[in-house]
Amino acid sequence: MKSLLFILSIIFILLIISTKKSNAQDLYSFDFSSARVSISGQPHFKVNYYPGSTNTNYKGDFYPDLETNTNVKKYSFTGNSTLTSTTNYRSSGFLTPAINVVDNPISTMITDLNTILIVPTGITITINSPNSIPTLLVKGRLVLNPTFNSKLVCQKVIIFPGGVVESIPSSTSNHSIVINGFDPTDYPSWDPLKTSSFISLGGSVTLRGFDTSSMWTGVNNSFTSYGGTFLKSFSYPTSYQPVYKLVSPLLQTAVNFNPNYTLSNYYTGLSGASGIYHSRDGTNYGGAGYILMRPFLKNLFVSGVFSSSMVFTLGSSINIENTVFSDMGHTTASPLDDFTLDSTYTITHIGTNPSDRYPITILHNKLAVNIQNNMFIPLNDYTNQQSLTPRAYIGVKRSFGSISGNAFVLSYGISGISLLYGTEQFSISFNAFISVYTDKSTPSSRSYPDIDYINGGIITTTPYSTYEGNAFEGKFKGGAFQVIPIQSRSSIAGLSSDILLGSYSGLTQDNTQDYKSNNLWNSVVFKNHFFAGEAEFRVSYSSQPPLKINFLGGWFIGQRASTTLASATYSPNIELFYDSPYIANTLSINDKVYIFETDTHVGTYNSVSIKNAISISNYKFFAQSFKCKYISIVDSKFSHFSNTTNFLKKYTNQLYLSNVNGTKTNLDFSISYFYPLYSFGASILSSNQINFSFIPNFDYLDSDGQSISYIVNDVYQTTVPNLFLSQYTVNKTFTSNVVTLPTSNGKYTVIISAKSYSAIPSPSYSEAGSYYANTYIADSVCNSFYLGIDLTPDVEVTRRALSIFSNSWTKCGWINSLGKCTTTGLFSKITTTTPSSITDGTTPVTSTDSISMLTTYLSNDVINSIPSTINITLPGNSQYKFYLYTYNPSFTGDSIFTSLPLYTIKVDGAYQEPFTRTTPQYQYYQKLGPFFWNNDQSTDKALNIQWASDNSNFAIPISGIEIYSSITTPFAIPIDP
Repeated sequence: MKSLLFILSIIFILLIISTKKSNAQDLYSFDFSSARVSISGQPHFKVNYYPGSTNTNYKGDFYPDLETNTNVKKYSFTGNSTLTSTTNYRSSGFLTPAINVVDNPISTMITDLNTILIVPTGITITINSPNSIPTLLVKGRLVLNPTFNSKLVCQKVIIFPGGVVESIPSSTSNHSIVINGFDPTDYPSWDPLKTSSFISLGGSVTLRGFDTSSMWTGVNNSFTSYGGTFLKSFSYPTSYQPVYKLVSPLLQTAVNFNPNYTLSNYYTGLSGASGIYHSRDGTNYGGAGYILMRPFLKNLFVSGVFSSSMVFTLGSSINIENTVFSDMGHTTASPLDDFTLDSTYTITHIGTNPSDRYPITILHNKLAVNIQNNMFIPLNDYTNQQSLTPRAYIGVKRSFGSISGNAFVLSYGISGISLLYGTEQFSISFNAFISVYTDKSTPSSRSYPDIDYINGGIITTTPYSTYEGNAFEGKFKGGAFQVIPIQSRSSIAGLSSDILLGSYSGLTQDNTQDYKSNNLWNSVVFKNHFFAGEAEFRVSYSSQPPLKINFLGGWFIGQRASTTLASATYSPNIELFYDSPYIANTLSINDKVYIFETDTHVGTYNSVSIKNAISISNYKFFAQSFKCKYISIVDSKFSHFSNTTNFLKKYTNQLYLSNVNGTKTNLDFSISYFYPLYSFGASILSSNQINFSFIPNFDYLDSDGQSISYIVNDVYQTTVPNLFLSQYTVNKTFTSNVVTLPTSNGKYTVIISAKSYSAIPSPSYSEAGSYYANTYIADSVCNSFYLGIDLTPDVEVTRRALSIFSNSWTKCGWINSLGKCTTTGLFSKITTTTPSSITDGTTPVTSTDSISMLTTYLSNDVINSIPSTINITLPGNSQYKFYLYTYNPSFTGDSIFTSLPLYTIKVDGAYQEPFTRTTPQYQYYQKLGPFFWNNDQSTDKALNIQWASDNSNFAIPISGIEIYSSITTPFAIPIDP
């Protein structure tokens, strides 16, 4: 227990994260009483978001200080008031000082852009739809009347600490906020940097519509569907009311049809008779319209004009719920072009597309953010576009909180949520995105902090956030989900470390070694997401270390890569790991959507691993041009309208299959394009013989006359021709056959292939049929310990037998001269005090030789780029199995902020399953294996083992190798007297 507590106590102090005491307030500091900065003769607050930055291009962020600005006219409310369209601003004592009638000649309207109204501390101003107000400074309370159909139109709102802006309409009223930003060509002189129209500098903003029913729901409409309703059950109205949805204009019956999505924002063919299991309009569904969005029941609307954006920063309290945002925009999809200031704060370049001005911008905010159940629409239904087109609806930097349950309609190249700095800690959950785009031009190549690919659902640079249950449908030019691990972190903001927020408050990230920070992505799990259509999951990353993208659950429905960006040159340094995915061309077998060749994955990946998958339609998961080093499919239904796994070998150099396609027990009900064998069973007859029995499947076209082949490691052993329906299914007659494995030692892939009768004469039916595939382990002959090798730099002159794990081992250096053990890499050992006990989590090791073996090791040399290999020469005509021992001397805990490195193992050049594995926990050891190897030749042969060949940044230690053999006499290790 004391050892465990010691380990836990030091997990948080090494490498990436240190326990430097900090919290949200330590991110940066700001004092409103600090000296102002003059920009173009106008006073500004200067906020240094990156204290200690070495980036000389960063001069700070600036917000206009209107209270001290002598170029503007300031009027303060003298008491609590209600503003209406008939409010007389000239009333005696209403404002102090009295309003200037020359500047504002209309008593009920503020017309002068240089006139500023101030809501002082302790004053409440209630809004009952007054005329437009140019600029408001809020230090007290600005409240839209909850029981009144109230509208606030304002060109500039700045909220200070203690200031409150609140819109919480009751069930009987509607609220509208119009951020009527300044014309980009006619900004007032006191705002030379063209800052956002709505700025909260530590204020409190609550926008909460009355109706809490979900803005969206996921639909699955077939009575015979095998997909099930996806995501979660929302409180979603089911009456005949309009919805936003994607539709496909034609009924899809043609082969190779891909839905051509169009957006319908007033689609009424929706029946609500059966709860969230909505009926559909069959003539317009056809593989589209899985996501329904309904903003029309809401009673709080926010819209914009011209350069309209909202910025929340410092310590702002942000609660935005049940609200509809439309027609807002400031920072566009064009390349970023910021204002440039010199050392005297003189503007040397006027930015044409300044960053960090999104409809909702969360900027270095020190309090938790809540953005829930809102909808974001490019335009409302009644006007032409009035604002600029934003590149994203929500942009976030260095903040934390929750963005959940929101609905996004993406068109004109707009994206949904952007997490842009790399340390944001948000729950990004159960948001829905539907998208269409028409611009087919390829975006210009850009470098961070700009983003290459525009039009995506979620764009994220941070591994600290969680991502669950988000849904994407339609056409996303840049990819529905875009992951962009950041390179050169320390030079971007000029910080050697970053303070983390939210649940990681008190921890810091080391920015000086990108590979350690990027390794955190290996711990991120993308859970239960829904992808339909041109909804690619795209990763922009080609650096070290290799990354593993983990999917848990989720629906991948006719998923295709971006037709604009899809390219065989796309080669991210990643592996994809799918656990329990549902993969199909449609959610319902009643929808006639045939997508025979798709581009779910294009380019080149390291590997794709799939387990517990359901993929039982005619949908194909990989593009014809797709390539990877390794594909693994385990415990899955993965038919893909094929009678063998040959179609998978087009995509990979190495294929691993285990329990693929299982069995089908129902003889009377057919699932579309999935034809497994009935009542399948396998029984072990001997150490290398297996008897397979089953009822052949005759559900598919031209199944009469099918042939059944038994294939072991790609070698056909037996083919049974001409099986007919009348012989089998009618009488439910079993067929059986014995398969013989080549040896009694090793892993062997057995495939049982049922090929359609028409597959031989007709190329179009070349893959029709069914198959079962499994990897069987034959392990009955290598029971005798043969040799144990300690991979250590400590090679004493006197050779002896090492007592390790109850056997006599030797050292690689002691048998090197015999030609039995050669290596490449770097020998090392721990630099701390040798522990008296080491555990693998279950069994402690205490013997001196065993501990010495574990704490000395061979690894890849990351400094000189020398790979780690070991070659062990073993006798011929013998079988072997071996285990590897590894120890973790330096990598700290396996958590989101200290992720353990991944590495591969190769035996004679072949990757071993699983494709990657993690090191053990800090100061733990692992026993890996068994691995199998046979020397079928009559002479000695070298066993070659290589590890970490794909990871050039982390030194992965292997401490020893333990070999068992069919040879009953152990290797004669050298022992000196």
